[in-house]
Amino acid sequence: MALTITSSSYAGKHAGLYVNAALKTASSLEYMTVRENVNYKEVINNVAGANLVKDASCAFTENSATLTLTEQVLQVEPFQINLDVCKREMTASMLQDWSGENEDDFVAFAMTYLSDSIADSVETSIWQGNTSTSGQFNGISATGMVADSSTGIGAAGTYAASNVILELGNLVAAVPSTVYGKEDLYIYMSPKTYRFYINAISALSAFPFNHMGQYTPEFEGVKIAICPGVEDDVMYCGQKSNIFFGTSLSSDLTEIKVLDMENLDGSNNVRMVAKWTAGVQVAVPANFVKQS
Repeated sequence: MALTITSSSYAGKHAGLYVNAALKTASSLEYMTVRENVNYKEVINNVAGANLVKDASCAFTENSATLTLTEQVLQVEPFQINLDVCKREMTASMLQDWSGENEDDFVAFAMTYLSDSIADSVETSIWQGNTSTSGQFNGISATGMVADSSTGIGAAGTYAASNVILELGNLVAAVPSTVYGKEDLYIYMSPKTYRFYINAISALSAFPFNHMGQYTPEFEGVKIAICPGVEDDVMYCGQKSNIFFGTSLSSDLTEIKVLDMENLDGSNNVRMVAKWTAGVQVAVPANFVKQS
């Protein structure tokens, strides 16, 4: 793959700046449990006990109490970026400038752009990914990792400022009572949905958002996580400790490199290479609800 420059306005000395389009970045990782040393698969154990506490006695009745162990498997998949950029296609004038004092600028930009592109891909896959699509792993929505609208919390339709508070109320009401009130409970929504929410509460005379200064996003005591990868017209509610993102930082599969091929094969190419692994899993699906 070569570098394509469309409608280039380059003239004279290069400014030394490279600006990329806005990327989502993996904002969702702040609101989930990250496992950094998953090389392939990791088992997430869920332990549930029943009838464990009894009145004191001299007897030992082991069969009266139960301890159930269930598990979910967090599996990561390998991904890559292989980009071959021809320096000649950057135009002769820019090439002379790039090869000199601004080389470090371009390399730094390339490294940052690759990192941001990976984060962008991860953010989308966490919520919407499907492993059958190249470059994606199985995400929460695509694989039914959480309780969906069949639980009776289907949205009335497209979100808007006029109905988002009602829909949020329906979502929170569907959260199991054993989960509601937990410190790490979050509502996960897209920036578009959050914009509707701010619009709605700003219109309430009893809630003058425009004059509040700093504001911690929350609804009925539940914190709001604004995640660019969440689909519009979809919301989730669950605990940070119940959703796991896995990757392998120590693996040979994790690296980012920018290689100038001129000293290796005499070409005018620059190769940008990135390798990483990623995957997501919900430990207790019934405790992580979805509205769509």
